[in-house]
Amino acid sequence: MFIPIVVQFIASPCCSGCVDKFCPPGTFCDERLGPCKNPPCRPIFVCLPDEFNGCARHSCATGEVCVERVRPCIGRSCKKLPSCAKSGTCDAMVCPPSQKCVADPSPKCVKHIPTVSTVIGKAQLAGSQRPIMRV
Repeated sequence: MFIPIVVQFIASPCCSGCVDKFCPPGTFCDERLGPCKNPPCRPIFVCLPDEFNGCARHSCATGEVCVERVRPCIGRSCKKLPSCAKSGTCDAMVCPPSQKCVADPSPKCVKHIPTVSTVIGKAQLAGSQRPIMRV
């Protein structure tokens, strides 16, 4: 069966990705590397139909489920990255912002406020970026 694909190209003077691009309803932004004469090539941003987004055309092995993780962007035109995960695990859950999955014993989303160390790991803030402690 032939499915026509309508692609809308998005002009982009910079390379910030799909984060600040807008696509019409029913489409999502995707970044593609096109051919160019002198690599590295700048990406081309296209609006693709939702039927090609996320788990719509992604299949997983028996016992696994397809999980969609949304790549940050504005509006509703965000690309969903599909991945396969074992059913009934935290990998198979997508928790809302400010929550994380805890297997206790079955997976569930619980409130979580990250600390600076959990966000930046062992990296350290520069002197001018250190938090000011007021008493």
